[in-house]
Order: sequence, then C-alpha cells, then structure tokens
Amino acid sequence: MSERVSFLTHFFSKIANLNYATLGFTASSIEECNDETIQMVVAKNDIRKILNVIELSPYLRRISYHEKPFISTLRLTLSNGHHLNIHLINRFVRKGVCYINENEVLKTSTLNSLNIKVAEPSYNFEYVWLIHCLNQRGVPENQSQFFAQYDRETRSKIFAHIRGRYFLELNTLDELFPFHRKFYKKITEKILRRKENKWFRQWMRKSLYVFYAAANTVRNNKLKVQFQPKGYAKALGTEEPIRLL
Repeated sequence: MSERVSFLTHFFSKIANLNYATLGFTASSIEECNDETIQMVVAKNDIRKILNVIELSPYLRRISYHEKPFISTLRLTLSNGHHLNIHLINRFVRKGVCYINENEVLKTSTLNSLNIKVAEPSYNFEYVWLIHCLNQRGVPENQSQFFAQYDRETRSKIFAHIRGRYFLELNTLDELFPFHRKFYKKITEKILRRKENKWFRQWMRKSLYVFYAAANTVRNNKLKVQFQPKGYAKALGTEEPIRLL
C-alpha cells in the first residue's frame, strides 16, 4: 500500500464523524485517487478537528498551512516525499461573492462506496461546473466523463437542479461541459442578484481578505511543520516544538 493510499485511508477514517463533504471526487477506490488536490467543504467548527487529525497523522513529514477567510489550504509532504494538497472550504465565496450555500451542501451530503462523505450529485455537479465556468474554463475531461456515467434518474435531477437555479435554456447536461460565454453572463447576473450578495455584504467579505493577508504576512505567510512521532514539530528555525493547533 502506497503512502498516499495509507494517508487517505487513515485520514477519512478519522474524520468520519465530522461534518464535511468532498467535492469533485471521482475515484472509485482510494488507489485510483490521483487528484493533486482534495477539495472539501467543512463546517467551520470542524476545521480545527480536521487539522488535528492531519497533524497527528503517522504518514506525513511536513505541512504548509495557509489560512484565508473562507478556505484553508494545506500542502502535505508524505513520508516518501510525495505531495498532496487539501483545501478546506468553509464558505463558497469568490471575490466576495457567495455562489453556493455551504449549509445545503453539508446537509445533503451522502456516503459513497468508500465510506467517504461526498456532496450530493446535484451540488457536486453544480460546484465543479460553476467553479470552472466562473473561471471561464470548460469542465476537465475526467470530471465530465464521471458525470456522464450517472444514471438517467440522477442526471435528470441534476438537470432540474441547474435549470431551476440558473434558468438556463438547456437540452442536455453535456451542453454545460464546454465553456459558453452566454451561460457565464447569465449565471453571474443570477448570482449577483441574490440577497446574500448585496454590495455591502460583498464589501464586508472582501475586507476580510485584507485582514488575513496582513495576518499571514506577520506570521511569515506559511507555517511549515516537521512531523514527529507525537505530532510535534520544529518550525521556522526555532528549537521549541510548535503545534499546529
């Protein structure tokens, strides 16, 4: 068993009782999970618990941790020197704009065959498609193929979900995989009209980025942790053990 498989198996077993949902997870087994980045939406009060699980993992050598207002990013160095990124999303915010309700995603998450909590298919599709569309890119082939394998009933539910939220004129879901500027314009207008995206709320969210940028500068932006058997570490050239939490 590879270090990557061992870490992911251990990681997901330890967070089984926490409130999270993976996003864009397409692997049918841990061995097939070759994604460079694991993306998860996580209840804010569970982020520290997940960080603690990572800190005490026996399969890691080092971690770089970077905190932003609505997402925490981790770059992990496995004990064999390979790397893995984990993104812990606590709110779906892009440039101060909320584009999906994280509570709805968490509330409807399901367990897949690997006992990993995943976003319900409609929200999983919406996230993957939306994040690429907002970045003016098409959905990657491996993910579009994954969604194409859904059965007819699931695809029908996703179709109804997307049309109901964005009022797009569609014949099939496959029309959403390539980037279309007409869809981009319509969904951005729709998202910006939502009450949670009134200008003063956007301004408040954007101001948080300034605060976190300043805080990250003070703490040297990234905290690198060298893992020891007890989960302690020497970091930033100090001799005292530093805990992530």
